[in-house]
Amino acid sequence: MTFFPDNTSNVVLAGPGEAADLPERAWYLSEHHLVGRQSGGVVLATGWADYTEPKANHLWFKTARGDGAFWLGAVVEPREFFLPVYVHRTVGSPFHEINDGFWSDIDYHFESRLHVNSSRGTKYVDFRLADQPKVSMEFDPAFDQFQPYLIPVICGRPWWYGPEDVFEWTNGEPVEDRKLFNSGDQKGEPEFTIQGPGVFQIPDGQGDAVVTTPNLYPGEVARIHTSRSKYIARSNMRPNLYRDMGAQRFRYPVPGRKSLDMSRLRVIGGNEYSSLVAVINPKSRRPW
Repeated sequence: MTFFPDNTSNVVLAGPGEAADLPERAWYLSEHHLVGRQSGGVVLATGWADYTEPKANHLWFKTARGDGAFWLGAVVEPREFFLPVYVHRTVGSPFHEINDGFWSDIDYHFESRLHVNSSRGTKYVDFRLADQPKVSMEFDPAFDQFQPYLIPVICGRPWWYGPEDVFEWTNGEPVEDRKLFNSGDQKGEPEFTIQGPGVFQIPDGQGDAVVTTPNLYPGEVARIHTSRSKYIARSNMRPNLYRDMGAQRFRYPVPGRKSLDMSRLRVIGGNEYSSLVAVINPKSRRPW
């Protein structure tokens, strides 16, 4: 029996491939020979847990003369969970070949990717081996051609990510009723790619606030990352676009499952080459 019966969802594990000098390989963990599906030799077992919510560390301010504490915030920890799988032989492939290939794609020193495909779309998380896998053997697996594993994994980026949410605009196109949607359930910080010429006024938040760029030259391409942890503004024609923007900063992330109204987008002094692309990498607590 698979973890997701009757095709409700399916799970795919992808190895690092060429980045780790390995074959480009994927393991379709929801396909199992015992339920009449073509099998790749590795299947997700029942008992998968702790993958829906990351842990968080609460920060408190305590005083010597007061009861209780004041909550200062929460920091989400790296996500850790156990991945239960069965590795077994298939027609034409003995157990040891499948076992060697599968374990070549999971390691302490590089990340692999776990995809969950459901009726709500696709989400993924990058993980690496966290500790020694738990193995229980009653017989030599070469005899049974079958082995269960309980694999501890850790994800430095704790969120489940989905396909990018994208807004594209070229000078002259209408912006009324145009929006950049954040499909994740966590706040999203847009990344903007802007091509000059012109001075761009870019919406920030749900009110009337905009951020105004310096006058971009013809052929100048600027990238602005609005994440508070790595705020970056640079272009291919000036050493420090961040400095040239003065005190202006993007201050309002897009809330989860909400949209940024792009109807205030303007370019002054632009031409047919002036354009803007906005991207959000949606983040979610759960894979569906």
